[in-house]
Amino acid sequence: DMVRHVTSLQHELVKHLIKLRQNHDYRVDHQSLIIDGIKPITELGRSLKPKVIVAWDETLIPEGINADDVVIVNESVMKKISGMATPEGLLAEIPMPKPSSFKDKRYIVALDKVGDPGNVGTIIRTALALGWEGVFVLDESCDPFNEKALRAARGATFRLPLAWGSWNDLKKIIQDNKLDGVVADLEGSKLQDVKFKNGICLVLSNEAQGASKEAKKLCQPVTIDMAGDMESLNVAVAGGILMHALKSGF
Repeated sequence: DMVRHVTSLQHELVKHLIKLRQNHDYRVDHQSLIIDGIKPITELGRSLKPKVIVAWDETLIPEGINADDVVIVNESVMKKISGMATPEGLLAEIPMPKPSSFKDKRYIVALDKVGDPGNVGTIIRTALALGWEGVFVLDESCDPFNEKALRAARGATFRLPLAWGSWNDLKKIIQDNKLDGVVADLEGSKLQDVKFKNGICLVLSNEAQGASKEAKKLCQPVTIDMAGDMESLNVAVAGGILMHALKSGF
């Protein structure tokens, strides 16, 4: 592997990597994204060979991880690329994963206009932890490869099948897989009063606007019976409670 040194903040590669971190359209155009930190790069680098590895010291590059391009940088360049005040000193540009097939999946979560990257990442991480089989990101939600979403997901983004698309795409999955659509909604039936016969597609919506009309057309609205008000919970917490309840059969 070729090793080169970059010390200028104005270098083309530096600008390219910053844009990948900050800009959704740029990531899509280049079909790649940035991951940060020794653990994620060790876990991922074997399946998704990095295009570029950036380190402030070659000894940080994990055993068995290779890239076409290895770049050694100083601290100011690393901070600028990573956007972190205290970076770990290793990052990589990797190919963007292709959307997964949801064929035969029985438990999927769909994100409807969930704009906050922290919530998107937390929902992905929670879905993985609770044994759900995939997350479908509807068009107006935050990109799961947004840097804050990636950080909140702590690696789950690459371990759980993800796909993205329109309501029509989701509708087709629900029909093909014979899933019951469920949407979190304050006006909905109490969860314990609803009987589910099939697998489940749980739609989680932007808190402020509540469930969208598309979601209500496709899904049975449900609410969680609790001492306080479900409204006071953010979408990631409410989503976690619903995922647990739906999967464990209360």
